[in-house]
Amino acid sequence: MKASHSIVWQLRLPLIILMAYLVAGCRPPTPQPLPPDEILARAAGRMKSLQSFHFLIDRAGALAYLDAGQSVAFARAEGDFYAPDQARATIRVILPGLVAEVQMIALGDEYWETGLLTNRWEKLPPELGFNPAALFDPQSGFQEILSQDLSDLSYQGLQELDEMPGQLFYTLSGRLEGERLYELSYGLIGPQAMEVNLWIAAQTFEVYRVQIDEPLPPSESDPNDSAVSGSAVSGESVTRWRIDFWEFNALEPIAPPPDG
Repeated sequence: MKASHSIVWQLRLPLIILMAYLVAGCRPPTPQPLPPDEILARAAGRMKSLQSFHFLIDRAGALAYLDAGQSVAFARAEGDFYAPDQARATIRVILPGLVAEVQMIALGDEYWETGLLTNRWEKLPPELGFNPAALFDPQSGFQEILSQDLSDLSYQGLQELDEMPGQLFYTLSGRLEGERLYELSYGLIGPQAMEVNLWIAAQTFEVYRVQIDEPLPPSESDPNDSAVSGSAVSGESVTRWRIDFWEFNALEPIAPPPDG
């Protein structure tokens, strides 16, 4: 009986070894470290080539206002971008004693928003509203910021995101010049220099996350605001902006609003 077990084991052993090799061969190779400038250049090129993506812009920390009277503050925006100049988003805003949501659609030079009180679509000049289509313009927006406005880059290794376990990202940290971003973000972010961290897909070089820490005078920070924005910030002298991207090249062109 022992001899038969030994023969069976000898017959199975090569198969087990073969299966182990096959399993190991199916695992993607561990990405090799690259110079941070090369990682960033590939990421900027990849983002410029994308036809579409889903995005989320989240703020935590001191309030960032959308109006000169400082009565309407930005909390977050989530939506879709379709190159070169189409965007739709739900924008969460904070008013005294109220948190509300506004819808927006931008198609080239045409721009619509829903009214805070009426929830009806209104056509407005594009420069009067926060416009993600301008922020993500492949030639002059975020993609160009990646190419032109980052410096002092350092490679922080391969990391995972909590939302995407098992996927490795090149992580970079550096310095972001804020003037261009200030203009494109409707005056929400910048114009001073800020610290930036990026999570870039190690195989395909899409940017999945950008984290921007904007320094603020201590008097302007609001440690209680994180409950409204949905995020938390360590330290009271920083506003933290997080921009996430996903669903690359998986979206359809954006249509005007139904009653626009």
